[in-house]
Amino acid sequence: MATQREIEQWLQEGIVAAKAGQREQARFRLLDVVEQNQTNETAWYWLYQLFDYSEDKRVCLENLITINPNNEWAQRELDKLPPSSASPGDRPARKRPTSWQASVTGSHRLIILRLMIAFWLGISITLLGGGILTFVDWLSASIRTRTFPNYITVLQVFNLLVAMGLFTAGLASLIVATLLFFRSMVGFYGSILLALGLLLVGPLVSLIVDPPNYLTLICTGGISGMIVLLTLAGQTGFGDTP
Repeated sequence: MATQREIEQWLQEGIVAAKAGQREQARFRLLDVVEQNQTNETAWYWLYQLFDYSEDKRVCLENLITINPNNEWAQRELDKLPPSSASPGDRPARKRPTSWQASVTGSHRLIILRLMIAFWLGISITLLGGGILTFVDWLSASIRTRTFPNYITVLQVFNLLVAMGLFTAGLASLIVATLLFFRSMVGFYGSILLALGLLLVGPLVSLIVDPPNYLTLICTGGISGMIVLLTLAGQTGFGDTP
């Protein structure tokens, strides 16, 4: 259950996104608001502005009138809409728009979001730890063989690049997890890009090692593909027709 402060923050983020023309992000935030508080007039008003289908607009206006029977503006706007195929008695007093019904429900989105955060946190800890251990191993080996800092072999350069790559990927994963925690759309895009990167790099590395590690190939490819799908499923409005 979200706190009142969180609901107010989502409402403000939705309004800002709507004014900026970011319709999908605005719907994402405002649907979260009315899911937690279906009597929020401001959220229903902005959802009316954002929806394209007349039935969805009708639902928003009917909810506004149910919340505030003296809302003359909502009544006038409702009268302008084409007649609904359903009779008034068949419609609940406060229902959800069809675009909402077609999307993943809020509770499911929350579960997906937590899974994604947990995944990227785990990946970041693994990659950062691997990067640090690889760097320490590289440094100790270089000092032990007394080649550093006089000269560095090709193998040492490769190991250093691996350490830097692991550390950079781990830091990026940590940033994505943080952005997802704050429900930023940048986090969703970052999750997709990072997962696609793992989907490409993981199996490729598994194939070029000698001997090829097919188990790692299957795991990295399968998990990365699953995260891409979870990320897309967790974004409200994905697959909706405008």
